[in-house]
Amino acid sequence: MPNGVSSYRRKLEPLCAKIGRARVDQVVHAFYAKLRTDPVLHGYFDGITDLSEHEALIADFWWVAMGGIVAQPRQFDMLGRHRTLGLTPVVFERWLALFGDTLAIYLPPDLAAQWLQMAAGIGANLQNQMPK
Repeated sequence: MPNGVSSYRRKLEPLCAKIGRARVDQVVHAFYAKLRTDPVLHGYFDGITDLSEHEALIADFWWVAMGGIVAQPRQFDMLGRHRTLGLTPVVFERWLALFGDTLAIYLPPDLAAQWLQMAAGIGANLQNQMPK
């Protein structure tokens, strides 16, 4: 090879391709089933009138966050949606713990860890932007 350039080409595979859309939908659905019965978190979800639409929105959010493309792009206003809820560090910790538990059930450890790392970063960013 000229100039020491290798012919090796790295194939980039986004997390969405490794997990698959059906699995993303499955994880989101199972997670929301846990949220609705959790003693700490259920109250934040009691007012959602169309849970299947909400789950579809959240699944699309994760799919796009992991590098996927959706047929009909949506607006995701995470801060706007969560700003007035009075979320505390305890709520964020519980949310992340339940999400991690759900991921561990449905994904191999390496993929669960990657998705959980994304969730932790998004949660931390959201928490940092919450009104004090």
